[in-house]
Amino acid sequence: MQKRTEKNRIKRETLLEILFFLALFFLYFMWARIQPLNASPDEKMRYQIAEYIYQNWSLPRGDDPAIRDPMWGISYAFSPILDYMIAAVFMKLVSFVTTSAFALLMAARLVSIFCGVATAFFALRIGKRLFDDSKAWLFVVFISTMPGAVFVTSYVNTDAMALMATAMIVYAWVLGIQDGWNYKNCTLLSVGIGVCALSYYNAYGFILCSILLFGSTLLMQSKEKGEYKVFLKFGAFVTVFVLILIGWWFVRNYMLYDGDLLGRNASAICAQKYASPGLKPSDKQTPMSEGLTLFEMLSRPYGSVTISWVELVSRSFVGRFGSLDIAMPAWIENNYMDFIKFGVLLVLIHPVRTFALKNKDGFRKDGIFNWCMLIAMIIPNLLNAWYSYSSDYQPQGRYSLPMLVALTYFMVVGYGNLFDELVRSVKVRKNVYRVLCFLVIGLSVYVYLTVFWPAYMTVPFGIGAFLTGAA
Repeated sequence: MQKRTEKNRIKRETLLEILFFLALFFLYFMWARIQPLNASPDEKMRYQIAEYIYQNWSLPRGDDPAIRDPMWGISYAFSPILDYMIAAVFMKLVSFVTTSAFALLMAARLVSIFCGVATAFFALRIGKRLFDDSKAWLFVVFISTMPGAVFVTSYVNTDAMALMATAMIVYAWVLGIQDGWNYKNCTLLSVGIGVCALSYYNAYGFILCSILLFGSTLLMQSKEKGEYKVFLKFGAFVTVFVLILIGWWFVRNYMLYDGDLLGRNASAICAQKYASPGLKPSDKQTPMSEGLTLFEMLSRPYGSVTISWVELVSRSFVGRFGSLDIAMPAWIENNYMDFIKFGVLLVLIHPVRTFALKNKDGFRKDGIFNWCMLIAMIIPNLLNAWYSYSSDYQPQGRYSLPMLVALTYFMVVGYGNLFDELVRSVKVRKNVYRVLCFLVIGLSVYVYLTVFWPAYMTVPFGIGAFLTGAA
């Protein structure tokens, strides 16, 4: 009888998860379906790469005239293009049914949609390992429905894939800490690092933290077992696996761009050569070139922007759309930001329990995990701020989006600190988290219906329009 009850519970949970992922797919598809090409940041430049691969079945150089933007003088092919490679495969599959322009565009956008659903999948697995079920659902619901995160699932970009990679990496961390490092968990970590490296540079903090966490916890595991060859065996396995996954890209860059592994310098040279006057790197005015301090840039308006860098990044992180010209009402932005800030600050109720690296038994794996999550949360913001300060002033929240999994983790830990102490009844606590989940989902749907969809209501929405490309 007990076994049957447990089986029924598992069936109900599985059904709930399947329905949740299907609902997310539908939500993301609806966001993607109503947008014309290039309604979102630089989508045309990104889609050109997928289109080039689809048409030529080869990878373009970053300075190829076929994809080089005449205004900026560069293309996104200087950066990792795994997203666009997969998009080209989807486009090829859809082309067997229809070759309408909008259908092919939607095929390319499917990569971002699937990455969004995969992020939710890994987030739920993480949540169920780290929290009780009610907290786990708040964790995954917030990550997967925050409008800023939903937005990047709706157009061709590498942000959604990078976010998925961070969730995959964190899940591997959790498995390695709780179950020990084995070939299965090492493979997941390797694939996560590989996808991260081939998606978006701003997410590279998770690669750095993977080295720290994997190396330290594997060393602890080897010491516990008294077999240091385990450290060498799994360390070599992950290193070789990652190099196999990503080595080809960096070797290609080295050969194409005179030893420039990342392609950053080659991109700057290309921009200087082909960009329009005023947009060349040598013509750009930056806060650094104008003598401002980094703090001054962060804390006050600059150029044509009427609010500070920190405020605009924060508001666009939780959700501003189009080219940051479609904003949610201020009360929604403020509620999202306050909900995040309050939850993260509540971590300070138990700072030692969260961040202590050692106890009487030695180093704490949980403490190492929390510090790596904190570092991985900070790094995208540092990269975002430094880019605006030194290269190109673009205060955009999506550049900080790779921190979302870590940020939400600390937010849920914070609310757990509060509710676990204030609400003694387990049933009441569960209901509190359920209410929060429904509010977060409801607010996300409300944003779609009242902010995002009205901005594009002229786009034909029927199946016929989709197949014929009338959009």
